[in-house]
Amino acid sequence: MTPTPSHLNTFDFCALDQIIVSPYVPIILYYPNNNGDNSNQALQRSEVLKKSLSETLTRFYPLAGTINNDLSIDCNDIGANHIVALVRGCLDEFLVYPDHGLINTFFPCEPSFNKSSIGNRVTNVQVNIFECGGIAIGLCSSHKILDGAALYKFMKAWSNMARGAEEVVYPNFTAPSIFPAKGS
Repeated sequence: MTPTPSHLNTFDFCALDQIIVSPYVPIILYYPNNNGDNSNQALQRSEVLKKSLSETLTRFYPLAGTINNDLSIDCNDIGANHIVALVRGCLDEFLVYPDHGLINTFFPCEPSFNKSSIGNRVTNVQVNIFECGGIAIGLCSSHKILDGAALYKFMKAWSNMARGAEEVVYPNFTAPSIFPAKGS
């Protein structure tokens, strides 16, 4: 990962982001095994996901930092929290007969709406590999920096990087200049 330039070491939240209560937006993306791959091949795909995540974070640099306070992100290049977990069973069966108690184990963090996220990483990813080769990617990212549109851009950029697509997706981090926080 390319280091963040020193003039970008702190990313100030805009006025609207400072008042957001929920620290993380949890989502799970399910990828059934349609290629007949086994879990070893899925582990290799998880390495591609990890490498492409690191490369994507160089453009989405605040996502590689830690929550400094309710006002900013410390863009310290610590990177995303990345976990790989092995799951017994087959994803196809899980999707037909979901075990709701198991779903929360697919997240790299506790999807909580009442805990402070100060000091925590902005981006947390857990790649869950099923025995059949299916993958469920759990993502917890700070809602203070990623709204729905920004999350879509990040996921598109990451998937393009993982697939080696030619289209490069760039973030838009202009909200603090459009909606400056008091005292900025």
